[in-house]
Amino acid sequence: MRFSLLLLAALFAAGAASAENRALVVGNADYANAPDLAGADTEKLMQAMQDAGFTTASGINQNTEDMRRTMDLLARTDDAPGVRIVWLSGRFVSGAGDTWFLGTDADRPDPFGAGSQGIPLSLILQLMTDAQPGAVLLLGTDAQTMPHQPGLESGIGDIAAIKGVSVITGSPETTALALRELGAGRSVAQAVAADPDLRLLTGGNGALIPVPTKAPVKPAPPAPNPAEADRTAWAEAARGDTPESYLRYLQRYPSGLYSEAARERRQQLQDRNAAIMADRNAWANAAASNRAAAYEGYLQRFPNGEYAASAHKRLAELRQANRPTPPKPPVLPPKPETPQQIESALKLDRAARQSVQRGLSRLGYTPGEPDGDFGARTRAALKVWQGNHRFVSNGYLNLSQLRALQNEIAYLDGDNGNRDRDYWVKTGAHGDAAGLRAYLQRYPNGRYAAEARRQLTAPPVSPPILDPIARGDAATWRWARRQDTAAAYNTYLERYPRGNHAIEARQRRDSLQAGTEAARREEAALNLELPVRRLIEERLARANMSPGPVDGRFTEETRQALRRYQAAHNLRVTGYVSQQTVSSLLSDVLLRPR
Repeated sequence: MRFSLLLLAALFAAGAASAENRALVVGNADYANAPDLAGADTEKLMQAMQDAGFTTASGINQNTEDMRRTMDLLARTDDAPGVRIVWLSGRFVSGAGDTWFLGTDADRPDPFGAGSQGIPLSLILQLMTDAQPGAVLLLGTDAQTMPHQPGLESGIGDIAAIKGVSVITGSPETTALALRELGAGRSVAQAVAADPDLRLLTGGNGALIPVPTKAPVKPAPPAPNPAEADRTAWAEAARGDTPESYLRYLQRYPSGLYSEAARERRQQLQDRNAAIMADRNAWANAAASNRAAAYEGYLQRFPNGEYAASAHKRLAELRQANRPTPPKPPVLPPKPETPQQIESALKLDRAARQSVQRGLSRLGYTPGEPDGDFGARTRAALKVWQGNHRFVSNGYLNLSQLRALQNEIAYLDGDNGNRDRDYWVKTGAHGDAAGLRAYLQRYPNGRYAAEARRQLTAPPVSPPILDPIARGDAATWRWARRQDTAAAYNTYLERYPRGNHAIEARQRRDSLQAGTEAARREEAALNLELPVRRLIEERLARANMSPGPVDGRFTEETRQALRRYQAAHNLRVTGYVSQQTVSSLLSDVLLRPR
């Protein structure tokens, strides 16, 4: 009660409280786990602010806890806040939309632990927003890297513009120069212009003069007596109403008229500030941990704290995120598809259906005309083929059966055309009508198809066509020349190694083999990637050349299809892809009527 009366008396004597200008100066240069910075004379900077009439707090090479205690100057209640100037020089890290000023004990901070190793600039800016006529935040650092964990970046990040706060960045030396310029009564723009290294961030007020020059103040007349001087000092302390103002009074009047009240009020303010800092430190640690247990611990200590609402909100979000999701209903297995549905899923167009019908006919089955319509005769032929291959005989194809059928048809044309020739020798080469028809059924587009049709339509008096291989040296040589393949010349040389044309046969065979090797190298030089190979196989399939599966792998089936295509289009027959073959394939498919 005695203190309250004395305080009221002092306030009445002092008149209305004037706005208190506050300055905070922290210079960290000696880091335990990071490169050191160039230092600035922090004590002189603080003295310059005191000479300008600012209430100051300062620190040199402070760890995180010491910095938080120094920041108490900004957090103290001020009913009429004046100018706020903060100079921070040291190491910074940024991430997740914020930047932290780190204590000298910081050690490889991560996104969750940065709040426990430094002070977020967002909090400092928030404490400066009410300053009148404005506030200035000066941030000094260099280009050296602060070691950190993934998720953070070294240095000062993007700082959103805050109304009323001008942010200046630069090196420790240049920001110290800017602070001295401000203390000398310069504007923010003039302070930034003092060195090219300085930068005023977007939203800053260059016209602000935070420390206006004052006219010289005449010294006050001496107090009429010691008691009057005591009362004047007490009124000054009460007007400031801070632990520092009461400490200054006690230093001058340790046994003064108001010393007991000064000690009582100073202790009250220190306890209140300690409680505020404890609340903020606990919140910073909880936010850095970002775990439910940390927020619960904060609320137990500070159920009505400054950040209680934020803690409750974040706790609810974490609990919602950790709530187990209800089990999904079991996925029932799909109903088995019918054979008709399985075949429909293959999406066989008319050309593909005609290819199946022609293939069945070549294999000796009777599917009827290749009209692309799977009627009763085609279904019956499919059933017989399925039964012969131990498939379920239902007359409908699935994917594995379609591939097996295509592979069986492709086998007829495999082995570089030898199977075609061997079948001709067994059937059509004898010249009888049954053999010729058997050959045409299996190889309607074979090497001897034209000869077989010619014999079937020739007059009965025409002599039968004999096996060209059995006609002797000259006949075999004519046959090899018509074939003009390395395999044909090998056949001639096997029968007549010392024949009349043996030397020429070897030369032609070697030339063809060399051409094949050159064609292989030409294809390799094209560097055909897998999508391009698939496109080539797709074009061959659409041209009814039976290249086998369209998978981008050039098998012997693919090579045979390429040979057939090249022969049909008057291209050099090699079985390998050339630039001319690619061009022809593309133009052939584009011009083919649909």
